[in-house]
Amino acid sequence: MRALIISILSVAVIIASWGIFVNYSDKSIHELTNTIEDEILISVYAEDWTNAQTQFDEFSKKWHKEKKIFSFFYSTVSLNETDYSIARAKNYIYSENIALSSGELSCIKEQLGFLHLNELISLDNLF
Repeated sequence: MRALIISILSVAVIIASWGIFVNYSDKSIHELTNTIEDEILISVYAEDWTNAQTQFDEFSKKWHKEKKIFSFFYSTVSLNETDYSIARAKNYIYSENIALSSGELSCIKEQLGFLHLNELISLDNLF
């Protein structure tokens, strides 16, 4: 009986931890994508490159901070792909290329969305 109670409590702790992380990551991913959408892309389209560079550097710092936590739960391959896109976007913004910058920023937005969706427990992810 003792082993059963310990097992149930262990499963409950794992499920609670997962639930807390899902809520945390959902909020964090939305903040990151909103930063791209509401700040960086607007600066890129307006060709305000100084502002775009500053905003992107702040975004990159936030991403690397969050990535430390995400690495415990998300696929390393997916995190690395997002890192590669961030590196490309940074170079496109610093080279002041509207088309490539906006395209790569949109790609990062999609990657962040898929990163979160692929880790949720759903029938699509189970089968």
